[in-house]
Amino acid sequence: MRLAQRFADKFFVEANSGCWLWTASIVTSGYGAFNLCGRSRTAHKVAWELFRGPIPKGLQVLHHCDVPSCVNPAHLFLGTNADNRADSVAKGRGAILQKGQVQEIRTRSEAEEPQRAIAADYGINQSTVSRIVTRKIWA
Repeated sequence: MRLAQRFADKFFVEANSGCWLWTASIVTSGYGAFNLCGRSRTAHKVAWELFRGPIPKGLQVLHHCDVPSCVNPAHLFLGTNADNRADSVAKGRGAILQKGQVQEIRTRSEAEEPQRAIAADYGINQSTVSRIVTRKIWA
């Protein structure tokens, strides 16, 4: 089966939004997963490559629609990590933490509270909590 057809068999078009919603495997972050040459790839990146071409080094595939499972190339655009963060903040999704909140996150983590629970309280990802606790960010 051709790659494009195999890919197309794994999404449906949502009539109201025009999103192409991934119906196959979804990872915990909400993005679709697609097996390509024995390697799991995020479906929206595969969509970009199938319909738009290669992803230049240093760029990411971002969503205009903010639907992680959407693979509609018309809803995707290229940008840097900084563009992704700015887009998130502009759309009211990006949490901007204050110094006191960062300390609270570290204190709660030291008390062995689950990082997912902490993340949910602050509107951030578990991976962000992990990076705060290990001082990879907010050193």
